[in-house]
Amino acid sequence: MSNVVSAIRSIISTELADVYTTLPGEVVSYDGIFVTARPALAKRLANGENLPAPQIVRVPVCWPVGDVRGAQALISVPLKAGDAIKLSFSARALENWLMGDNGPPDDPRQFDLSDAFATPLLRPGTVAADTDNVSIQYGPGTLKLSPAGELTFQVKNWTVQAEQTTFNTPVTINGPLVYTQGMAGEGGAGGASMRIRGGVAYEGGSITHNGKNIGDSHRHPYAGGITEDPV
Repeated sequence: MSNVVSAIRSIISTELADVYTTLPGEVVSYDGIFVTARPALAKRLANGENLPAPQIVRVPVCWPVGDVRGAQALISVPLKAGDAIKLSFSARALENWLMGDNGPPDDPRQFDLSDAFATPLLRPGTVAADTDNVSIQYGPGTLKLSPAGELTFQVKNWTVQAEQTTFNTPVTINGPLVYTQGMAGEGGAGGASMRIRGGVAYEGGSITHNGKNIGDSHRHPYAGGITEDPV
């Protein structure tokens, strides 16, 4: 009986040697749609030799993605050669599916090395994740959303391209405010007006109030004549 059990175990072990489920891997190249990948772990053969892992081509990358009423949404990060990824192997051949066909595959293979999906992987010990906030980080830049709903950006430059930007709350600016295409505004609720503390430097153009110029050429009449030029 022991010989039969050993033979069965040997057959099962031999079959499982060619069944792939999940492996750590690395990016060889990436074109924005597919990666060429290589499993990071070599295979040890029964005779003790190591079999280097082959490259796997046309591996789709698993990004958070959706399509709502024709508007596609995608969250992705850059990938480069050498980046760590997780390779998950499909229970069915993927060739037809990659061509847009959801029908049964032509090849009956299962859990094969050639049928992989890639997911970006944070290798332990490389970068520590934020354990308190929802966090996006890339190089020195970070975006963090706290459980209290506080959003914090830490970036070198921030450029907004929008047809209209609206703030419905008070805005505090701790640095210089620079505008290039004019400024317009109205008093707030209760007739609140614009208040400026500190000096104001005015150069060029004109300053008007109720349609009247009050710039550096403005004069006021008085009992003895007209006020002198501003100094």
